[in-house]
Amino acid sequence: MHFLIVDESGPFRAELALMLRERWPDAETDEWDPRFQGNPCSSLGRDRYSAVLLDSQPAGADGIEWVAEIGKDPFAPPVILITAHGGEFLAVKAMKAGAADFLRKEGLTPELLVRSVDDAIKEHQAQVVERTYPDASFGRTLQFDAKKIGKAAKDANPVPGYRIERKIGEGGMAKVYLAERESDNLQLVLKILGPQLRSDEVFRKRFIREYDLIVAIENEHVAKIYGQGFTGQHPFIAMEYFPGGDLKVRLEQPVTAMGALRITSQIAKALDAIHAHGVIHRDLKPQNILFRENGRLAIVDFGLARDLGAESSLTMQGGLLATPRYMSPEQCMGQPVDARSDLYSLGIIFVEMLVGKRVFEADNPAALIYQHVHGPIPQLPGKLAGYQPIVNKLLAKKPEYRFQSARDLFAYIAI
Repeated sequence: MHFLIVDESGPFRAELALMLRERWPDAETDEWDPRFQGNPCSSLGRDRYSAVLLDSQPAGADGIEWVAEIGKDPFAPPVILITAHGGEFLAVKAMKAGAADFLRKEGLTPELLVRSVDDAIKEHQAQVVERTYPDASFGRTLQFDAKKIGKAAKDANPVPGYRIERKIGEGGMAKVYLAERESDNLQLVLKILGPQLRSDEVFRKRFIREYDLIVAIENEHVAKIYGQGFTGQHPFIAMEYFPGGDLKVRLEQPVTAMGALRITSQIAKALDAIHAHGVIHRDLKPQNILFRENGRLAIVDFGLARDLGAESSLTMQGGLLATPRYMSPEQCMGQPVDARSDLYSLGIIFVEMLVGKRVFEADNPAALIYQHVHGPIPQLPGKLAGYQPIVNKLLAKKPEYRFQSARDLFAYIAI
């Protein structure tokens, strides 16, 4: 790893270098004083630096203009803008200019810096791959050592056509395994559901319809489904494996405001893709947002998805299907829902990313539902207040006052 740190303050450059070497002990850091060395753009060179950390006002100049100049080379390293002044307006300008992230000097921690740099490098590498291999399949992950994941799968039911290797999860109605497809050794995930579900006619219809709907969607931000069926009495689904984990785990560490915007924009792309196929997700939550090895995300678990053209909603009788913490007001009240309901759920996730904690807290589902239906729209703290208009348009109680489509949201934040 090799980093360029551009800032007038020698002590601050040294502090950043120390933070980086805490994460990458062998990292090299070049310190650049813009007062005497000027704009570093011509000195970057292809593949010379892993990332550039740039002050937003280098020697009184406009750092955003420097970001844009660096970005003219599509293979230039990612640039993280670091500022002592400016808020959300400057952050949005930085993103539009091509900055990988936007950090404030005040309160900057090693954890926040490392997360930002790591994400910036992964995104840069993904973009380079896209430019170099434009036809590369986004659904195939790199080969990995299965023995380092999960535990021995002693309780697995055999699934024809697949070799089950490791058990990586278990929930109330399903066990999840790492497996290989025998025909081509593709590593993937097998989700094997409980036998009691096979006899549930409503579930069977939803299970089969989910596969038919989702396999028709070819989008980088929608999980790739490889197969579905029954092994004995157990329904199963084979899907892409995501070595990057889920958003719920990521939220255990701080996310920068620009990182939250970037994740939100990718989810908006995913929602736009499924909504264009007449599908609404209806259970969008951090656990259903997973990350590939290149840092890009995809949404999963469409068990509650509904085809907007279907005559029957196929909902379970006498119980909640979605997760109350992320349900839209209309969903909470059992009213018809459309694509704007997914945008409300995304709004709750967006606020969680910004403030680093759950939006609504309650001891039971009924109390959570009450807050969605009757509670005020969450207000962001002062340093994040510039994002309040986005929050207001995502979390409006009435769908007609929200963004009317995921594409509208994506165009608004323009990342």
